[in-house]
Amino acid sequence: MTRWYGLVLLCLLLAGCVSTGNSDLANDQTMAQIKVGETTKQQVAAFLGEPASQRTIEMGGWTREWWSYNHAASVINPLDYIFLYGFFFNGIGLYDTRYDVGVFFDHQGIVSSLSRLKTDYDMGRPFSSKRVASVANKTMGFPEASKAPVRYEDKAEYQY
Repeated sequence: MTRWYGLVLLCLLLAGCVSTGNSDLANDQTMAQIKVGETTKQQVAAFLGEPASQRTIEMGGWTREWWSYNHAASVINPLDYIFLYGFFFNGIGLYDTRYDVGVFFDHQGIVSSLSRLKTDYDMGRPFSSKRVASVANKTMGFPEASKAPVRYEDKAEYQY
């Protein structure tokens, strides 16, 4: 009986969440503060911090920038690994949810385009199917101030 309690205690200690990157990407309220045609580089840096990577391009005498951010998180269920099927079906190091964000700036340092991709991975259990679902949002601005930004959303789901 003491072994059983020890096993339960071990499971509780090992349970948890693992994440990497910028967790603000998962917050819809934070992301809603970034507006195409209005938000500056300084404001984006205040909302999201330093980007994971930056690119700069020179076009027509103007400099444009692209910043990318990412965040991935996984909830670990130790029972999956105690019964060993977690190693074979869930894998090690696979995330449950991943966010990828790209922020494009015009030559004045104003957000000209914002893209956000959220992907959910469910690697299944021994007797259930695997599923990958993603939602991509992109908002693009136009150089003419009279045109409102255009927003696209694309959803996809795959089951194996």
